[in-house]
Amino acid sequence: MRAWLRAPRFSIAATALATMIMLPHPLAAAGPEFRLRLGEDPETLYNVKSFSLTVGDVLGPYLLERLVYFDESGQPRPWLAESWTISEDQQQITFKLRSGLKFSDGTDLDAAAVKFQFDQVMDKKNAAPTLPLLGPLTSVEAVDPLTVNFNFDKPFAPFISNIAQASFGFNSPSAVKKSGDQYGRHVVGSGPYMLKSWEPGTEIVLVRNPNFHQWRGDALNKGEPYADKFTLTVLSEEGVVLNALQTGELSAAPVATDVIDKLASNPKINLVIKKVVNNLLFLEFNETRAPFNDVNFRRAIGYAIDRDAAVKAAYGGYGAPELNSMASGIPGYDPQIPKQFGSPYDPVKAKAILAEGGWKKNADGLFEKDGKPARFVIKSYAGFEPISRTLAVIQSNLADVGIAVTLETSDWGTFFPGLLKGDWDMDLMRWTWTDPGILSILFRSPGHRKMLLANAAQDEGLDRCNTIMDPEKRKGCVAGNQKALLESATIVPVLSNWFVVATQANVKDYHLDFFNALIPGDMQLAQ
Repeated sequence: MRAWLRAPRFSIAATALATMIMLPHPLAAAGPEFRLRLGEDPETLYNVKSFSLTVGDVLGPYLLERLVYFDESGQPRPWLAESWTISEDQQQITFKLRSGLKFSDGTDLDAAAVKFQFDQVMDKKNAAPTLPLLGPLTSVEAVDPLTVNFNFDKPFAPFISNIAQASFGFNSPSAVKKSGDQYGRHVVGSGPYMLKSWEPGTEIVLVRNPNFHQWRGDALNKGEPYADKFTLTVLSEEGVVLNALQTGELSAAPVATDVIDKLASNPKINLVIKKVVNNLLFLEFNETRAPFNDVNFRRAIGYAIDRDAAVKAAYGGYGAPELNSMASGIPGYDPQIPKQFGSPYDPVKAKAILAEGGWKKNADGLFEKDGKPARFVIKSYAGFEPISRTLAVIQSNLADVGIAVTLETSDWGTFFPGLLKGDWDMDLMRWTWTDPGILSILFRSPGHRKMLLANAAQDEGLDRCNTIMDPEKRKGCVAGNQKALLESATIVPVLSNWFVVATQANVKDYHLDFFNALIPGDMQLAQ
């Protein structure tokens, strides 16, 4: 799951580097092709073998379709499924498929194909990284060509949002069997486009699928896709991307915050900004160590942090301070909870809470208790400028209230597993997810890094929300979890960064869905 945890790559290169990279010629104004940026080359295009964001960015919008999608309000809607029902004991979900569904190779996308996909994930020989997302799923039955039963040994509410992700899009069973171990280079789905070619490290070319039918209700274009072809060009350096956008060599690209203002003043460029996002940057604590086993000490940390300053420093203002324990783009987010139970910036209150807890200032200006000064370490991961800038703001904020922190960063492969050792005080973590079940994954004691103290009441609430299959009823439960996590100060939320895409001014309807994935069939050139 590593790629879902990491921040986007924001390594800024000098724009002069652009002259060293050979890019295709700028698009003709009326050309039927769009050329988009891909931040890195995917390791495979078989979703049974990979769970990375990059793989999802290729498969999800263009190549593979799913049973359900989520509409603009965050509600699940039928996609390839025509409808679904849940058994009285909530341990079986039955999907009715639309008739006549086809993969781009002309084979049937029917109940047997759906079963095949999930069987591949559940087959332990495949070591599918998405298997945990299926929870207590025990079997999948193809009842008839258009009916599929999913059987669970207990209710599992996150299932619906989990299978809306690219990781559970459908591959042609015939193509999988034909290509064997090489299928990841020859993927066949039912999406609006088909894989034409893939030059590793350079580009992926996708052409229109003649068998495609748009079933999504949130799509603006209900007919065939406007563009004949999409070319996804692998560009990792932000300076190169900036130059390619300015010269018209790229139709559109997600961009780092450091270059947004340079593009905003360019009349040939439009910015698409998605402010409802599903990422959250937060501080978490090793509660097995004093004083982080004290809820009031953790709460004081929350009041000490200037989140507005962090957003400005880390993302140039293209983000939002966050006081809630869950990102705003996850279904069930309750904006009233942080207003009542959050810890807004108030250094005076932070100092007062510490003083009430027996902490006193020493000669060095630091708080001290039982002869031990408030000196701690915050760990995080290296290589991402927004993380470094946020850490600097937090370090300064805590120093202002009398808490000294040392910052330690390392690469993700060292940092994240290292937290299991328990030799740390606080860490700065970023998580991207699409379902409120993330709260249970992260914060059900002993927590995802095994450093949270037991909290029976909080755990019961987290467990209960994962068993409520009705989305509306689940919202109330999830709101209770958001409140509980703030009251216990399990984490200190800091911010969420917005999703920003730059497009050429003549690009029309660069349309993002609820989870910030492009709906490519909508994209067209303005007349």
